[in-house]
Amino acid sequence: MKSLVSALALLLVLAASVRADEIRLKDGSKIVGTIVDFENDSFKVQTAYGFALVRKDSIAQIIPSEPARPSEPAKTVPPAPAPAASSASAATSSPGVRPGPRPAATTSGPGSASPGPGVARSSAPASTPAAPAVAATASPMPAPNPRPSSSAAPPAAAPAAAPAPAPAPPVAPVPIRELIQGNLYTNQTYAFQFYRPPGWELIPEARKALPNAIAALGTGDETTLFVVGRDNLRDSLDAHSATSERALRQIYENYRPLSSMRRTVAGLPAVEWRFRGVADGHDWSVTVLALAHGNDVFTLLGMTYADSDLIQIRENVIAKMISSVQFTSAR
Repeated sequence: MKSLVSALALLLVLAASVRADEIRLKDGSKIVGTIVDFENDSFKVQTAYGFALVRKDSIAQIIPSEPARPSEPAKTVPPAPAPAASSASAATSSPGVRPGPRPAATTSGPGSASPGPGVARSSAPASTPAAPAVAATASPMPAPNPRPSSSAAPPAAAPAAAPAPAPAPPVAPVPIRELIQGNLYTNQTYAFQFYRPPGWELIPEARKALPNAIAALGTGDETTLFVVGRDNLRDSLDAHSATSERALRQIYENYRPLSSMRRTVAGLPAVEWRFRGVADGHDWSVTVLALAHGNDVFTLLGMTYADSDLIQIRENVIAKMISSVQFTSAR
């Protein structure tokens, strides 16, 4: 069942097109995300929609994203030299006249050693690294000097970009509060319920392995499963369903679509499609339904052995579970 759980993780965690590591699988597909952990011979990949577990032996190549350029400490722009006064120049050029002491620069003037407001500081905000603009510090109202000075200050070097921000720590999962009363399953955390077939059990191991799965039930022999996932609806329901189906085509071998239709569940718009495919060494009959509820999208996935004599009965049970879904609060 480990490979099956990984397949469900890839279904419920749909990667968005962001700049991150590119993981190419041996079957020709690819996953875009950031590798954050490695456990049980599987990579944990963070995508824009959550986390996915990818087995090491299914990976053909990992192409990391372009590393951030090493940063250098910001350099203070040297102040422009103060223009020489005509009287001071005359005193210097006359051999019998000793020039007087030069006035010391004040800490608030343009010639101060402290960087002015136009000089970028070395600590930029960690969340938005941007190339800062640098303005040269100059004395106010400088006297005109038509002759170029040989001792002019060199042009200031632009400071390097701020260092790349450290990856955000993983968000702790929301504790799931669920209740079974006879033939009724209730998810108190996300306020929904559905029909629970007699003899079906909670499968917490499957729920823990799926980053955005919030419910998982099945038969004791795990030949029939029903998993509910939740995510933010970032696009239209049709676009979400199309992305889910593309992911399923990559997960299951011998993918054979059976039907697809729009329907209403719990008074809400939904898209349902059915197919058969091979995973974990078995031929499965799978029903998937994407249901929009406020700003969320719930993915209901029911699957059973397609080579079982009880396939028709179990497909009817899955259909009854999907049709019985009700939300106990509005969003």
